[in-house]
Amino acid sequence: MSFIACDWGTSRLRLRWRGPDGGCRETASDEGAARLAALGGDRAEAFAGALRRGLGRLGAPEGLPVVVSGMAGSSIGWRELPYARLPFALDGSGVLSEQVLPGVHLVSGVRGVSDMMRGEETQALGWAEQSGAALPAMATLVLPGTHSKHLRVESGAVTAIATFLTGELFEVLGRHSVLRHSIDAEADRQADSGDGDAGAFDEGVASSGRMALGAALFQVRVRQVLHGRPPAANRAFLSGLLIGAELRALPGDDTPIVLAAGSGLRESYSRAAAGCGLGPRWSAIEVDDLCELGQRRLWRRWSGG
Repeated sequence: MSFIACDWGTSRLRLRWRGPDGGCRETASDEGAARLAALGGDRAEAFAGALRRGLGRLGAPEGLPVVVSGMAGSSIGWRELPYARLPFALDGSGVLSEQVLPGVHLVSGVRGVSDMMRGEETQALGWAEQSGAALPAMATLVLPGTHSKHLRVESGAVTAIATFLTGELFEVLGRHSVLRHSIDAEADRQADSGDGDAGAFDEGVASSGRMALGAALFQVRVRQVLHGRPPAANRAFLSGLLIGAELRALPGDDTPIVLAAGSGLRESYSRAAAGCGLGPRWSAIEVDDLCELGQRRLWRRWSGG
C-alpha cells in the first residue's frame, strides 16, 4: 500500500509519504491551484512541474503512485473532472478518478442538486476509514474552514452537503467592510492580550441566536463606537457570531455531530457548539490525517489490496 498522498488546495500543495518502516515524510508549498492557474500558459505542464518539484523535496522512492485530492480536479486545476453524485458511498465505490500522468490519479469532487465539494469527500472517506465499525449510522460531519462543509451521513453514505462561507466572511468583513475599523489588530496591538476575548466570543455566539445575522454584524461597530470595546474583543465577537450562525443551521434533531478540525478551529467550534446547546450531540477529532486515510481507502480498493 505504498503510495504518495497529495492534497492540492487552492493556496497550498501538500505531499505525504509513509515508508514501510512507518515513518512519515511530508512537504508543502504555496503552489496551490489558484497560483498555478494565474500563471497562464500550459496549465497541465504547470501542475506537472509543481508536482515534480514537490516529489523532489519529499525524497520518496521514484515510481510510487500518487493520489491527488482537492482543487487539482477543478476548473482552475490540472484537469477538470466531473463530479460524483450524491448519495456518495463512504466505501469509495462512487469515486470518479482519472490518470493525468502514469501513476498520478486525480480524485473528483462530489455534488448534489444545490451544493458541491472538492477535497472534503476524501476527508469523509478518511473519517470512515478511521472510524471502522464505529462509524455512526447517522451523523453530521462538520469540516470548518474558508468554506465550511456540513456533510449529512446516513447508512454509510453522504446524502447531503451544506456549505457556509464562514471563514471567507470573516476575512472579507474584517478587511473590506466598515467593520475593519473596529477589529484592526494594528490599531490596538498593546491591548491584544486575550483578556476578555473568550467572553466576547461567547457574546457573539449568543447574539447569533438573538438577532438576524445582518443586524448582529453591525453590533461589532456598535461595540467599538458606543461601548469602547477594543479590537481584540470585537474580533472575537465577530468570530463567535459567524461560527454561531453556522452551527445554528444544523438540524435540530438528536443526530450526532462530529467536528474534524485542527486545534484552533476545534477549540473555537466546540466552544460555540456548547453555547448553541449542541454539547450532548457534539464530538471532535483531529483533521490532519483524514485526507491521507481517505486516499489509503481508495488505493486499497483500486489496487485490490
